[in-house]
Amino acid sequence: MEIKTKRLSIERVRQQNITELTPLLKYQSLFQQAGLVTVGKVDLVTLRMLAQTECLLQIRERSRQRLLGLIILLHSYDKTGVALAGQYEVGYLLLPQEQHQGYMTEGLNAVCNRLSHSQITVIAEVKGNNSSSIGVLKRCNFIRTATTPGMIELWKR
Repeated sequence: MEIKTKRLSIERVRQQNITELTPLLKYQSLFQQAGLVTVGKVDLVTLRMLAQTECLLQIRERSRQRLLGLIILLHSYDKTGVALAGQYEVGYLLLPQEQHQGYMTEGLNAVCNRLSHSQITVIAEVKGNNSSSIGVLKRCNFIRTATTPGMIELWKR
């Protein structure tokens, strides 16, 4: 998958270019906020495994090809552990210095638009106090479908 927007180039991370994601590793809290880990650290081995089994999309500034962040599309499963066809859970993160500039809204919206052409639904789980992420979801036309105990909000597009 490769998507170009006005400011961004979004493409799938492949095994051979996983080391290009190294600058993201010093911001471990971003991986936790994106829901990729609850304990431990994300390293290149973890990212390599994710790139094999899930869809890791790197977000780059289109003009200079500077790495800005990631969008991760994870398979969704029902309560019995069966993968749901046509549905992915999204997680995303931007380098701190690149936040609040509209990059994630632009990137996530472009990815969701591409997926909607294939009848794919995208869901997100966000902590109720994560106002930045909730703002991105709203601007990308996600709809809140539920709030679980523990203030986790479920969103869908």
